[in-house]
Amino acid sequence: MKCDIIMPIWNQLEHTKNCIDRVIKNTGCPYRLILVDNASDRATKDYLDGLKNNKPQDVTLIRNGSNLGFVKAVNQAMRVSTAPYVCILNNDTLPTKGWLERLLEFAESHKDAGIVNPLCSAPTGADLDKYAESIAGDRSAYMEMNQCFLFCALIKREVIDKIGYLDEAFGMGCYDDTDYSMRAGIAGYRCASVHSSLVHHLDGTSFKALGTRKALEEKGAEIYFNKWPRHLRVGLACSVDRATGDGELENILRGVLFLAREWCWVNLWIFGDVKENGARVDKTSKKFGMPSHQNIKFNYMPGNFSGITVLFKLIERSFGTKKRKKYDIVMVDNEKTAALLEVFRFIHNTEIMIFRTGADILDSKPALDRIKKR
Repeated sequence: MKCDIIMPIWNQLEHTKNCIDRVIKNTGCPYRLILVDNASDRATKDYLDGLKNNKPQDVTLIRNGSNLGFVKAVNQAMRVSTAPYVCILNNDTLPTKGWLERLLEFAESHKDAGIVNPLCSAPTGADLDKYAESIAGDRSAYMEMNQCFLFCALIKREVIDKIGYLDEAFGMGCYDDTDYSMRAGIAGYRCASVHSSLVHHLDGTSFKALGTRKALEEKGAEIYFNKWPRHLRVGLACSVDRATGDGELENILRGVLFLAREWCWVNLWIFGDVKENGARVDKTSKKFGMPSHQNIKFNYMPGNFSGITVLFKLIERSFGTKKRKKYDIVMVDNEKTAALLEVFRFIHNTEIMIFRTGADILDSKPALDRIKKR
């Protein structure tokens, strides 16, 4: 399966050479490099010219008279790309052996996967290539994500055909990848991080060279949240008797996955025996194929269900060190707990919802949409 590798370049000669050398050394499937030179300095131009002259059949070089930024450069390359897959690759990355083959393998075997990331780093102090070799064997390990990051992102041609190119309103970059992931999700595609592929990212060397990263992030956020609803933080408290019923636990877990796929950050609190409930969740999630998801955090709370515990968590988010990550809505399956939380709503100002079954969570979209518009 052939892939077009798109690489925007603005100076950073040493990073660019290291990245391309590793692509050539560590890529074992057919590919073409589409390099977009955003008006680099003479040394970088000469290097790219030499690369094009030495490997003309494998390299397409696009030259710009000025730095058009990451987004426009990617779109230029997408327009000349013809392969079934496109991989956007930053020039400040270090691909390891088999990186692209494993991304393609995952995308081919997961029909709903539209955009796929590799892992972006090894543990501190680890040898990059040895670590990559150590994780290569488990092809099944991945995490579903709402957003893929464009430091290295494999995109199916059908996704580009359906939703188009990056939104050039994002200028030099920042939040362009969040926007593209959102559009892919609306079109029915999933994002994923594949844990058997490693492309180490040195992180933002071009943005740092520009010296405007903070301003770009602020501008990107403004454009993004004027275009899309905000992302919600949801707390979901589950009492011990409900958590111990595997059938209803499956319904609740399906509801939690639904919330995560609605771009909510979900904290699930399960009260009762920590070891027993952890085993039940693991068994039930595997039974219906629930993927690990970036936006879901499991919290196993020892002891009986406690409305006071939930209340303290809301107050902590309203006034404590996590104030900026305040919950937008908390879902509970206990009417007494809901009543208690409502009494103190003047303190935590969080919307409270009662769910009696997992189906109630799945039916919560109108409530979520209403809160997102506030």
